Amino acid sequence: MSYEEKTLLSKELFERAKRVIPGGVCHNLRYFPPYPFFVEKAWGSRIMDVDGNTYIDYWMGHYTHILGHRHPDVVKAVTDYIKESGYHFGLVNKEEIKLAELVVELVPCAECVRFCCSATEAAMYAVRLARAWTGKDTIMKAVGGWHGASTDLSFGISYPFNERETLGIPDELEARVKLFTFNDWDDTLRAMDECGDDLAAVIIEPVLGVGGFIPATKDYLKSLKNELEKRGALLIFDETITGFRVSPGGYQEFIGVTPHLTVLGKILGGGFPIGAVCGPMDILMMGSYERRKPNRVLVGGGTFSCNPISMVAGRVVLERLLEDKKKIYPYINSLCDSLRKGIEEAGKAYGLKVETTGIGSLFMIHVKKEDVPLRSCEDIYEHTYWDIRDTSLRRFLASHGVHMIHGGGAVSYAHTEEEVEATVNVVGMFFEEFKG
Repeated sequence: MSYEEKTLLSKELFERAKRVIPGGVCHNLRYFPPYPFFVEKAWGSRIMDVDGNTYIDYWMGHYTHILGHRHPDVVKAVTDYIKESGYHFGLVNKEEIKLAELVVELVPCAECVRFCCSATEAAMYAVRLARAWTGKDTIMKAVGGWHGASTDLSFGISYPFNERETLGIPDELEARVKLFTFNDWDDTLRAMDECGDDLAAVIIEPVLGVGGFIPATKDYLKSLKNELEKRGALLIFDETITGFRVSPGGYQEFIGVTPHLTVLGKILGGGFPIGAVCGPMDILMMGSYERRKPNRVLVGGGTFSCNPISMVAGRVVLERLLEDKKKIYPYINSLCDSLRKGIEEAGKAYGLKVETTGIGSLFMIHVKKEDVPLRSCEDIYEHTYWDIRDTSLRRFLASHGVHMIHGGGAVSYAHTEEEVEATVNVVGMFFEEFKG
């Protein structure tokens, strides 16, 4: 049965949505042709759409649900809290202290943490703090890096990278952002030299996210931090995806390189909205109420910052990751290793050059035009059939009960070996069709 035949109600809802929502979606990634399916419910590693179709899910709420959808510990903690206390106060509460203490315990760079409502907001604050701390204005970011759609960082995100990313940003602001090639030390130095004495910070995903799940090497990150310190600039890790996923302390703990500031989100909220910037106390204190104009950094936080439900859910998940780290991380990493290996072997069986990038429980599928290593976002767009990931591949997988975005995703503690085997078989079916 075709995708369209299986999703008649989703088609009807999409037509209805387009009448009141521009394009029918409120997050562009959630669209794929001819229309996205609408989710009815989720549990464990599965989602069900409004037509009753179930899918093995690897998107997992934007890589948020490391323990699985609707985890019973989270459901109980949140439900109990709402019944006993409420769900939003707009005032300080003790739950934010508990979660902050866990972040400080786990994340190497975190002497303190400031919570907000999304990682996009946290990245904006991290950049603002870096500029204030250094007294400089220019920010460097990697080509293909995604740090949310803030005005400061909406450059060089999608292909073709040399074109303006968005309308609505003045040219003089674009001049304050310099792009460089991820994992390419020579090009990174080139961009630094172009910044001259005005370089405030480099913000980087230590594992490139939507740009390909490509890890930065330890030598590259060590050299990056050392060079920035020589130039009086800061290193900002955006660990929105890798925070608490590759290890309890994120990629910085895993690789052994500690940045000056870190942006967090996703897993931190236990499935509820959250963002955070963490780092040294003296830098983050620049955003404290104790500082007055003109010697302060405006850090708002938002109406729903430190919402107690996000704090409670986040604490439950982090505590579980910490308590069971010797079981959870080996399991999800091993399962994802099997998935990556199985997909590459399936591609080889059909005479295709397939590479699955990623680390730990993260993966992304690439069908390559040439047999060359993929070390940066530019490599992916130059050497792979990248345009199939969110079109024909995504639709084919969905029609066979597997859900991915960007041709990849994240394995959770709820996924099973049987589901991985089934996924490899479905991806192999796509390779057969693609080859034909």
